[in-house]
Amino acid sequence: MRTSTKAIRSCAVVPAGLAGSFVAGIGLGFLPDAGLVLAFLGTLLVSLFLACGWLEAPAARVFGFARGLRPGERAVLAPTLALLEKLDLAPGRVLVRLDEDARLPASPVGRGTVIVEPWLVQGVYERRLTHEDAATAIGHAVASQRVGPARFDLAARLWALPWTLVYVVVRQIARIFSWVPAAEFAWHLRVVVGVVVVFQGFQPGGDPVLGVATGVLVAVSYVAPAADRAWRAVVRRDADRIVAQRGLAGSLIHLAQWQHGSDSLERVQRIRAAAAEQKAKGVETTAPEGHGALVLAHPTAFR
Repeated sequence: MRTSTKAIRSCAVVPAGLAGSFVAGIGLGFLPDAGLVLAFLGTLLVSLFLACGWLEAPAARVFGFARGLRPGERAVLAPTLALLEKLDLAPGRVLVRLDEDARLPASPVGRGTVIVEPWLVQGVYERRLTHEDAATAIGHAVASQRVGPARFDLAARLWALPWTLVYVVVRQIARIFSWVPAAEFAWHLRVVVGVVVVFQGFQPGGDPVLGVATGVLVAVSYVAPAADRAWRAVVRRDADRIVAQRGLAGSLIHLAQWQHGSDSLERVQRIRAAAAEQKAKGVETTAPEGHGALVLAHPTAFR
């Protein structure tokens, strides 16, 4: 499974990295050739540091738009982290995201960093969440890091950053103008625009390099997100099994139902099967099942 996970991940990382390099080259086109070479070598050097596990703390803060735990937050999460230590799911570093958004309660970044949402810490403090519920969210992020190839995560994010920014901006523009008739439909048919640009690039007076580059970017906009979704599905499946076997199946089921709604049936069945398998083996878990209050603690529950 690990080999297939890496193969799927490469289908998302490699195209996004190449597209990011191309976008960065266009954006830095005002620099002389020596400047472009220095920028490339600098990016390569930082990537090597990140791949070796260095500079992860500041890089995770930048890419995750997060900060370190404050003393009060650390005290609130102390029992949760102690439980994760017993379950062998303790993260190497915990950060708090700076902005409020409807994301996963905890997300993995790099080799050993987990970014938690502010509402998760607030929910534990206000006792709308148990420590088992918080441990489920953080432990699932840690299990995802162990299943998926996390060694080059930050380095891949660095190379794909220009492309990611362009992709996010274009998607936001498409959402802003979604009220325009057929605007969303036009975004989904961007492949037609790519084909036309490639064709015009090879016509008399056209620029073949620009045409091919545009076609590649359009192709990446399809391939990279699809491969990323497939990779996340594989990682989520194995992470679910790990967390369920640690005795946190109850909270994990509620988390799955909140994330996927009626589409969570198969995932819930896999979680229950993993928990039943662990129980059949006679292996005792060290954590009780949480009450599944992750939904109640999420900001959307109050809207």
